[in-house]
Order: sequence, then C-alpha cells, then structure tokens
Amino acid sequence: MKVAIFTGSPRKNGNTASLARLLAKELEPLNIETKIYDLYQHQIDPCSDCRMCKENNELECIRQDGMSQLYQPMEEADVLIFGTPIYWFSPSAQTKLLIDRFRPYFVNKKLYGKKGALLLPAGSGPMDCDLTIEQFKRIFKALGITYLDAVTATAYNEGDVDEDSHIHMVIRDLAQLISTN
Repeated sequence: MKVAIFTGSPRKNGNTASLARLLAKELEPLNIETKIYDLYQHQIDPCSDCRMCKENNELECIRQDGMSQLYQPMEEADVLIFGTPIYWFSPSAQTKLLIDRFRPYFVNKKLYGKKGALLLPAGSGPMDCDLTIEQFKRIFKALGITYLDAVTATAYNEGDVDEDSHIHMVIRDLAQLISTN
C-alpha cells in the first residue's frame, strides 16, 4: 500500500508538517510506504479554465508547472492525505491551488477507488475545520475517492501538535484505519 501526504502550509516545521510526520511514523511499522509532499516546494499555477484537460486525448492538464510533479504520486498512491492549516475557515492558498488543478481527474477518473483523509490544525480548534471537511468530502465524492476521516487539532504555535498526547492517539487511530481499508 502507498500513501501520499500533501501538506499545504507555508511553515516548514508547523503543525501541519508535524501531523504529517506523526502519521508517516505510525504507518512505517505497518509496512505502508508513505511519502510527504510539501506543496510550498512546488510552484503551482492557478487553473486557467482552458479546458484542454477535457479535450486532449490524455485527459490531462497541459500546464507545465510544479503540479506536473504531483500528479504521478497522486495516481500511484492508494490513499491520499491532504493536510492544511485552516485560514479563515478554509484551506491555505497553496492547498486551494492544488484543489483547483484536480479538474482533469473529474474527466479521466484516475483517482476513482482511492481513499482520502485530512490533517487540519486550526488555531481556534476543530470547530473551524467544518467547512474544509465538507469541501473535501464533496471533492472526494466528485472524484470517486472514499472519505476515511479527518484529524483536527487546536494548534497555533509551532510545536502545539507535538505536545498534544491526544492528537498522537488520534493519528494512531487514523493509521490503523488506513491499514485496514
């Protein structure tokens, strides 16, 4: 089994990255191959609504940018995890750029049958994650991805997640859920 974790936080050592590392650490003894992709290391251009992904034979985006390096890991993974801090009740701008570039998958169906989960730290806590969870549930449904779960955390300062023993248990539970699905 392969898991790809996509993190959309501008803070390289922030709480989103910590959640991703904790999950990868929990998946390792379960013999689940896991790779973390930092979206801020990829220059993702916005979707220009050119609609070429619906017209060309490959049903793929024709833009050549950082997203080109992320399509293959998405397609090869069995489970897709998306981690983003919550900014104004929604995903970060870099995560939103990624989401908008999912358009080819609506037509080529290459993500059908995959599973998906979320890692969502928010300074105000889980109550501010509801809109992002709903957004991803709808995205997953449109793309044929089975929603597994969301790990939400009250976390603002770097290290908040690392010091929260409850979050470690919730991450362990998500790892078990991934391994049994």
